Amino acid sequence: MIDGQNEMPLLVTAAIIFDGDKVLITRRPDDSRHAGLWEFPGGKIDPGESPEEALCREIREELNAEIQVMEIFEVVFYRYDWGPVLILAYHCLLLSKTLHNIGVAEHRWVSPRDLSGFPILAADQPIIRRLNRQCDHS
Repeated sequence: MIDGQNEMPLLVTAAIIFDGDKVLITRRPDDSRHAGLWEFPGGKIDPGESPEEALCREIREELNAEIQVMEIFEVVFYRYDWGPVLILAYHCLLLSKTLHNIGVAEHRWVSPRDLSGFPILAADQPIIRRLNRQCDHS
């Protein structure tokens, strides 16, 4: 393995959840890697889990909410200084009426056009670009 280029990426999921024309973002807790940055909710896929199972579990752990995982929205490969990630971002339907900040510092419903005003994880930028392209065409 030369300079980490053959390293397996960390497999993570992300939920793209809309409420009307607003999308859900969450802020990472102060005791986590990339503390304080915003992202689309989700997280690591555990061994033996499907991406859909992992995403449902992560939303329960982070927001005490249930979702229905729909189709893939975007797939992103990004290399941080600590290693590569592969994000499977899914359109999801929120089935719960309320969200509780359990594994996140806070959550917000934001227009995709306003996402540029938030310090968002670098790996999520291609997802934001796709959201904004879709808004431009609707």
